[in-house]
Amino acid sequence: MRNAKKLLALVAAMASVFSLAACGKNDSSTESTSSIAGVDLDSSTVGNIVDAASSQLGESVEKLANPKVQWLAHYDINPADGKVEDPSIALFREVYGGEVEWVQTDWNSRYTKLASLVSANTAPDMFPADDMDAFPMGALKNMFQPIDDVIDLGDELWSANKASLDQFAIGDKHYVAVIETQPNLVCIYNTNTIDECGYDQPADLYKSGEWTWDIFQEYCVEFNDDSQEKYALDGFWYWDGITHTTGKPFIGFEDGKIVSNIDSPEIEKAQNFIYDLIKAGSGFPRHLNNWATRGSTDSGSEGLGAGLTLFIPCGLYEVEETLANTADLGSVADGEVMFVPMPKVDENSDYYMPSRINGYCLVSGAPNPEGFEAFMRCKRICNEDEAIKQIGIDTLVNDYGWTQDMLDMREECYRLANEKPVFEFYNAVTKDIKDVMGQLVVATSSTGGQKTWAEARAENLEVIEYLIDEANAQLG
Repeated sequence: MRNAKKLLALVAAMASVFSLAACGKNDSSTESTSSIAGVDLDSSTVGNIVDAASSQLGESVEKLANPKVQWLAHYDINPADGKVEDPSIALFREVYGGEVEWVQTDWNSRYTKLASLVSANTAPDMFPADDMDAFPMGALKNMFQPIDDVIDLGDELWSANKASLDQFAIGDKHYVAVIETQPNLVCIYNTNTIDECGYDQPADLYKSGEWTWDIFQEYCVEFNDDSQEKYALDGFWYWDGITHTTGKPFIGFEDGKIVSNIDSPEIEKAQNFIYDLIKAGSGFPRHLNNWATRGSTDSGSEGLGAGLTLFIPCGLYEVEETLANTADLGSVADGEVMFVPMPKVDENSDYYMPSRINGYCLVSGAPNPEGFEAFMRCKRICNEDEAIKQIGIDTLVNDYGWTQDMLDMREECYRLANEKPVFEFYNAVTKDIKDVMGQLVVATSSTGGQKTWAEARAENLEVIEYLIDEANAQLG
């Protein structure tokens, strides 16, 4: 224990150097604001949404006494930056008279602001769980309250989602209103670059079951050319994406307990694979670029459109954007931008999907739990109803330029997220675990000061085990 505490002190001192960027396009450190307005759904579309939702809403829906639900996050869920309004926002407004008020913060300060608002009895109502860092930490720190007393999880609308809800529970108390399970990391590429290299398209390889680590490695190593500033991989997430293709997270949450897989042979195999990729020059040299990716976004998307980057493992949010915001990837409408699941380990393995949940936490002391419940109902209805879901698909095609190939692959990625999800919890337990893991998970992928997995694991295993035991004791 003494050695663990010494190492923890060292890690805390170095944590700021190795802090990872947040998930989200162009919003890792400041509020995601824009001078470009969003696009509200037209009245006829809103009417169709209400009609489609009527059977789920029941006959005696009343307007909310308090129509305002406060949302604390580093981004707004109301339409902005040219994006089209989410049907659930329109349904909430039309049926309940509700509105979502954005309480602005930035990525780095969001939990500090949340804690200060809760302690001052001025808590907002809801907080995002999508970044996979809210649970169980928020429960341990009493920042979030169970949703069971507010939402009837036995209702058919929620019972279909029971497995996902139970993943984010302690005992019989649920802490996240899970709307759906989503792909967290997919492998985005430019089809023109693939053609110019003479490679088979990854989407075709995926369909034939041949999209494997071996092919991925072959493509990356052949593509690398530092004299031309060509590096196969960029972004802040490819080490997670590759690791999760084993079917295991670094840190999991099972049966109400935190579980470490750091010492598993599957994780070791993935980390050795990553080490070899980076040793071969596949990673954009962030250590020579102030530890940033190429260009102005955290994903490194500018290298993709320029033909200087082969793959960026990233969230689908990177391509579920306006044409103006995806131009750095290539021309979406002309079929230049495509994505696939991360490659599987080998031809005899299954494809696993690094996954996240679209979900919402109810803040401790929330002033409007009734409004929270009503908005969550709107979210679930819009997620389940096929006619309403089609509105989102139409937006991707008509407003964002998506091709049928992209739509088909998106559906496949969602299928995998529901059937073969891998949820990662190393950012979600305690700050100490996050700091230690923040160094460990990048050790084999660092383009400056790269370490072998055996070396990095040996340096950190004792402190990780100590911290997990400590956190599990708090969970009871």
